[in-house]
Amino acid sequence: MNIQDSSPEIAQDYAEKVRLLFARSGEPTGERGGRGPTSPQDLAQQAESLSPVSASLTQALAVQQTEADPTMRFQVSVKLLAKALTDLEISAYLYQAARDEEYGTILSNNQSGERSAADLGSIEENLQVILGKKEVSSQIVERGETEITDLPTARIELLNTVVDTLDLILERASKTGQSALTRVMSLSVAELAQAVGFVGMDIAGVLGQTENVTRLYNMCRDFFKGAYESIIELLGRPLAQTAAQQVLEWIQEIQDGAKLNEILERFYQTEQTSQHLQQLVDNSQANLEQFITAIQSVSKLDVAYRQQINWAEKVLQGLKRFGTLAAAALPQGELLIAALSITLGGYVILVGADYVDSPKLTLLNCVPGVRHIVEIHLATHK
Repeated sequence: MNIQDSSPEIAQDYAEKVRLLFARSGEPTGERGGRGPTSPQDLAQQAESLSPVSASLTQALAVQQTEADPTMRFQVSVKLLAKALTDLEISAYLYQAARDEEYGTILSNNQSGERSAADLGSIEENLQVILGKKEVSSQIVERGETEITDLPTARIELLNTVVDTLDLILERASKTGQSALTRVMSLSVAELAQAVGFVGMDIAGVLGQTENVTRLYNMCRDFFKGAYESIIELLGRPLAQTAAQQVLEWIQEIQDGAKLNEILERFYQTEQTSQHLQQLVDNSQANLEQFITAIQSVSKLDVAYRQQINWAEKVLQGLKRFGTLAAAALPQGELLIAALSITLGGYVILVGADYVDSPKLTLLNCVPGVRHIVEIHLATHK
């Protein structure tokens, strides 16, 4: 059995170990008879047991990401984002536990139980996505309540769907991209270059450059690295590095006074696409069924993109928890967080470009976008 075939079992093992890590002190949990950690040593041991499973799961999802069809690729992308968020939550939890140990705070049932229960509650949704138990789908409810029964109505509805989808994807890419890049705007030119240089590289050496080498601090850094790897695998290392260089150019434009939505419109060219497709729709000899299929297919793009954006925003929020971490816990922390913010910004922008079929930003080409869908479905055969 290869790692892709075994990914459901790896995901189940990961979820059970995460739940065990966050269980109340000494509380039985899961099907394997484990108990919540009763001491810092127990917590470190459980984290060390979870770490290789986390790495294996990222590897399994990365394989699926490169080989899957568009629908599966979308689902795997959301799983990678959910896993990145989970690993960030674990890293922050272990950081607090390491500080408690450092200052002699006892891992009491009440204190650790309240904290772990709250944290587990916030990541259970992530685990459900990773396990495939929470529906992640690009399926839609049909637009409107009235069934389309004639071609003139279908033409109008398709044009409205095209314009709405293009506009919404541009708007969401701009908003979330801006949120990601705002985190790095205060960095100097040299720091930005260093952060971009971190994208796609093995950061184990960077994280190992610290005087604080307790087991819990080590695990804190290890799960931050796990989150980093999951985010990088959204694009794959080579493309993540290329995207980071492109994002750096956009950051420089923004610092010179440009607005991100204007930059993206220049690349996405949604207005030109709308005009081209309006001519196609007006002149098409396709039948009613072809029009209805095109309407439904275009609508699914916005739904799929919105879900990925929502999870990317959750990860960006998760990164904010690391803004106050001591340098001893996360060496080069601010630059590593900047690298992840740049990667996430690049990801949401490239996926948006793919979904609108940007003619000038074609680094990612995984799904038929708005333009291709309309052209394919309205094609007629003589």
